Amino acid sequence: MIKVGINGASGRMGQEIIQIIMNEPDNYVLAFAKSMTNNNNYAVSCVEFPSSPDVDVVIDFSSPESCIETLGWCQQYNIPLVIGTTGFTPEQLQNIRDASATLAVVLSPNMSLSVNVLFAISRLVAKYLPQADVEIVETHHRYKKDAPSGTALKIGEAIAEGRGVLLSDVANYSRPRVATETRPANEIGFAVMRGGDVVGKHTASFFIDGEELNLTSEITNRKSFAAGAIVAAKFLLDKKIGLFTMNDVLGI
Repeated sequence: MIKVGINGASGRMGQEIIQIIMNEPDNYVLAFAKSMTNNNNYAVSCVEFPSSPDVDVVIDFSSPESCIETLGWCQQYNIPLVIGTTGFTPEQLQNIRDASATLAVVLSPNMSLSVNVLFAISRLVAKYLPQADVEIVETHHRYKKDAPSGTALKIGEAIAEGRGVLLSDVANYSRPRVATETRPANEIGFAVMRGGDVVGKHTASFFIDGEELNLTSEITNRKSFAAGAIVAAKFLLDKKIGLFTMNDVLGI
């Protein structure tokens, strides 16, 4: 039986993960459910991390600041950590990388199994269509704060990797209404839409003269993210140190 701690228990993703745990009492136990306000109706609800933890793995879907706090707590007690939180600064990402020298961590902006296959396919297409103009369009619900989404950035990183370049060197996150120059050949463009209750939709488009290839993943239910997070948590149980992605979890 796996004892799972949740940070961000009041959020949409936290609630979905807790539901999976509650529905499979023979496989999982909710070790703690931490949130900013203790308004969850669980015996293990809390606003501070336990001082004497009895937990096998922690899953974090919170905010970047709260997740870094989780990271420090997991380091203190050597408890593996699954991070689904997005919106980190470069400094916060470096903190996570540094921590993985002594802690087992899965870091993924998207826990969906199909989206992680999309990362791999995008990398492959970029390799075989190096001449293509690439645009990434992502759509999420009105409440999502970070933009572009962590998933969109990960798709961009996969495409850049397939071309042997750094995303930071070729990304374009905004365009002027009237451009003074034509589109650079190696540019990876991003566009963002926010509205309604869209869980998540991402499309990577590859344009060459006379042809267009679109790779799209559309998530219609957050249960897919929650299920992926549980798979990642199980993956970490026998890991001691290291920074892993869902590619490692899925063996892609």
